[in-house]
Amino acid sequence: MMLLHPAALVGLVLLAPLVWFEVRRVRRERSAARALGLEPQKTWRAAERAVCAGIVIALAVFAASEPSLHGTKRVKLRADAEAYLFVDASASMLASASVNAPTRLQQARVAGERFAHELPTDLPLGAGALPQAPLPLTVPIGDRQLFITAINRQTTPGTLPEQYYGGVTATDFSNLNLLTSARFFRKESKHRIVIVLTDAEGPSFDSPAVVAALQKARIKLVVVRFGSSNDRLWLHPPKHAPILVSKFVPDLSDLGELRLLASETGGGFYEPGQVGAAIHRVTRLAGHGPDRPAQPISVFATSLGPYAVLAALPFLAWLAGGLLPLTTPLELRKRRRRHRASDAVSNQA
Repeated sequence: MMLLHPAALVGLVLLAPLVWFEVRRVRRERSAARALGLEPQKTWRAAERAVCAGIVIALAVFAASEPSLHGTKRVKLRADAEAYLFVDASASMLASASVNAPTRLQQARVAGERFAHELPTDLPLGAGALPQAPLPLTVPIGDRQLFITAINRQTTPGTLPEQYYGGVTATDFSNLNLLTSARFFRKESKHRIVIVLTDAEGPSFDSPAVVAALQKARIKLVVVRFGSSNDRLWLHPPKHAPILVSKFVPDLSDLGELRLLASETGGGFYEPGQVGAAIHRVTRLAGHGPDRPAQPISVFATSLGPYAVLAALPFLAWLAGGLLPLTTPLELRKRRRRHRASDAVSNQA
């Protein structure tokens, strides 16, 4: 267990004056009872309210110190397979079927999360963006939450380092041959899979040359296309109605070349409604193989503070006049004490 704010334990000094005042109070009450000829209350009965108050203070200070249990999540990863998922980050991905419909980018991100959840957990999966050329965001790892965070936060058109792409955010699929660079896959990886979530809009390119490059590097390309020729692009200025961008016209002239590229590399081409089939295809391409030793992928912490607060609530309720199991209401107990005192005085008289 670890305390995130151990300085909060200084609050335990409040117990010292509480104990001091309570000891003095109990002594006075016992002395007064003996003076009246009454049997003093048992010490644990007389101090029960102070004990409850002390428990509440201790639990509150404990919660303020933010105690937590730390652990490390470990997962085995394939030694012979790696996959990358690239989300198209070009401006055309902001188009949608209507002003309130999800954009192509939003649909692609949802599909990316589905890939992360449904692919085999031991398949290393890397995140990437595709503004014009492949831009890796994470290396192939087993941390699916980090993968989802990367594709949701770092694939927005206009926020990526476009200076590396000449300031252009239009996807150029001929740049997929850059996937053969050593910075993407390890030499030990025999099964190399690249998943591209895109609207398939871009300038014409020489698909045979890209196919040859990917085949030589043993890379299988799986493409899932989003959008249609009816999609339009809207601007959403703050506090103003959406504005239709009339200059935007969907261009699917490159669709055939991209479809050919995916099939020739041994991958596949899929439509939005075929995400499940695409995931199944990637799983088959990855196959089964040896795993590396379990590796830590994330450190997690379970906070104990809320449980300490919940544990203090019954004692706090009792101090406020509520009930605890096997006790009687405070007011009734006081009445019983007064009744016993009056009976004792009557018997002496």
